[in-house]
Amino acid sequence: MKIIIATLSLILFLSLSGCKTKGCMDIDATNFDLDATKDCMCCTYEKVVFYSRSAGYYVSGVPYSLATYPVKLFIGTQEVGVISAFYPNGPGNPNLPGMVIHIPPTNEKKVEWYAKVTATNGNFIILGSGTLYASKTVRYVPIF
Repeated sequence: MKIIIATLSLILFLSLSGCKTKGCMDIDATNFDLDATKDCMCCTYEKVVFYSRSAGYYVSGVPYSLATYPVKLFIGTQEVGVISAFYPNGPGNPNLPGMVIHIPPTNEKKVEWYAKVTATNGNFIILGSGTLYASKTVRYVPIF
């Protein structure tokens, strides 16, 4: 009986000591888990607020406005929203309206973005583009 108890205790000890704690292991994530020993692929990152500095803009001398020609925001090739707010000096507050996105969990910890508008002749015009890297802090990105 003692041998059975000792064997079961040893098996239990070995199985528990081999367990890995799943969690976010990316130090740049908002949910970083210091105790994690196995990555859960569940890391989250802070949001990014896209905005315009003015309600109107010019492209090749032609006037446009956010109201009549919305600026569409893309992450990779997927449209994620429309820039609808403008702040001459930047929003300064993540709760103000703007195009807010959260960087999705990726192995590279970065996403490519671009903003475009459809011109009066039907062509697309890229107004801004860049690379966003995962971060713990809110960031503000002006489109124009």
